[in-house]
Amino acid sequence: MWTTDGTKLSGKYGTWKGHEYELRSTSPIRGLIYLVQEGGENPGPDWITHQQPHDFPRPPIAFTLCVPPGEVTNIHAVRATGELRPGREVEIVGEDADGNLAVVADVGFWTEEKMDLMEEHGFRQFNKQEPIGRQGVFGWLPAGMLHNIKSEVYWRKDAN
Repeated sequence: MWTTDGTKLSGKYGTWKGHEYELRSTSPIRGLIYLVQEGGENPGPDWITHQQPHDFPRPPIAFTLCVPPGEVTNIHAVRATGELRPGREVEIVGEDADGNLAVVADVGFWTEEKMDLMEEHGFRQFNKQEPIGRQGVFGWLPAGMLHNIKSEVYWRKDAN
């Protein structure tokens, strides 16, 4: 997923026929690479439309196209991060139509800080059966709350 300014958010990417797409996985699934477009208009007649629950941070519609692995180049994974304040880095995984960012707060956050995010910004925990201190929390924040936003390739297929 990309922000409206073109910044790549955390995810997997590859190039097919000269256009960069998100990928379901960097490795073939049942012998094919799945190209993904979350939301928007159907990119073409061969793409499959998926109605999905409007679950964090995915829109209620997505499109996929399965292609042979040899047709996809520049396969890589990106991690996008920003700081709520120095030393408190969140992972950025989405952007909504209003420019709010979907983030995950995990490593580097004290239990009390995670609980503050839940109380003040409506964040949720991934697993209600686990203590907050042993898991991340996720939710939406106004983009202006994040500083030092970075988008970095952390893995590239066939990199030397």
